[in-house]
Amino acid sequence: MNLQLGRAVNIVFQTTPYLVYRALVYGVICAVLAVALLFLAIVGRIFGSGAAGVLFALLAVAGGFGVQLLREYVLYLLKAGHIALVTEIVTQGHLPAGINQTQWAKERVMHYFKEISVLALIDQLVKGVTQTLNRTLFDVMTFLPIPGLEGAAKIVQRIVDFSLTYIDESIIAYTFKTGNENVFDAAKTAIVLYCQSWKGLLKNAVALTVLSYAFVAVTALIFLIPLGAVALMLPDSWSMAKFLLFVLALFAGFSAKWILFDPIACTATLLTFLSESEALTPDPEWEARIESVSAKFCELKKKAIEKFRGATSSGDAAPKPE
Repeated sequence: MNLQLGRAVNIVFQTTPYLVYRALVYGVICAVLAVALLFLAIVGRIFGSGAAGVLFALLAVAGGFGVQLLREYVLYLLKAGHIALVTEIVTQGHLPAGINQTQWAKERVMHYFKEISVLALIDQLVKGVTQTLNRTLFDVMTFLPIPGLEGAAKIVQRIVDFSLTYIDESIIAYTFKTGNENVFDAAKTAIVLYCQSWKGLLKNAVALTVLSYAFVAVTALIFLIPLGAVALMLPDSWSMAKFLLFVLALFAGFSAKWILFDPIACTATLLTFLSESEALTPDPEWEARIESVSAKFCELKKKAIEKFRGATSSGDAAPKPE
């Protein structure tokens, strides 16, 4: 297993503007959460923990919806722009001289995906396909030969599902690497290539996911120390406020993961995928197997054909051959 974390860290820190953007986005979310939790603590103090608990549940639902909207309209573009920059460094060795990273990455993403809705659609299709593959065609237990693990199969499957985000982002990177403007076709091809080398890629992605849990535990502990000190100074009757400080520390730990660890893990997986797929050509047998188990892959393939026909009928150039 070669996680290439050293090289990944070096590449990610060449794209510091995007790390700053991620920090700003999640920093704002943390600030909003802190204000909301303060409000809940006050409600709990006045009306009791039961009232605060009900309000907490309502705010959690509303917050989940809000984060989903933020993800679809802001974070997709942020993530794709970062992937475009990282892919350029991986394939070319460096970024073009004198560029504004933000503007260059945005133009790169819009050149291929045209609209955020297209990027979001491909992302969702790819997620659906990879999840189906890892639950049907692949036996994930074969590359984790730990005694007694069979009894924890559901836990292992959950870890594998979480690890797929790194695989999905690597598949998006394949578009930027190949220059295939038929983004549906690029994603389809990348999925086939992933299947042809799935074991090594998924093993790395799972290892990185486990490391991410350890990272969250450490960072959450760091935040728990000062917030725990604050909780100790509160009277015992402020139990709801103490609980909310604990929630804030956990969220801060996860935010640190989203800001720093995830870009590094994504880059490490991307390095492995682009390297292992370099010498491969799509296998028609694998494509047929994927089609037989995944409706979303069939949809992706259909959209690739429609895109190709549309480009041909409008006189555009055909997609770059792979």
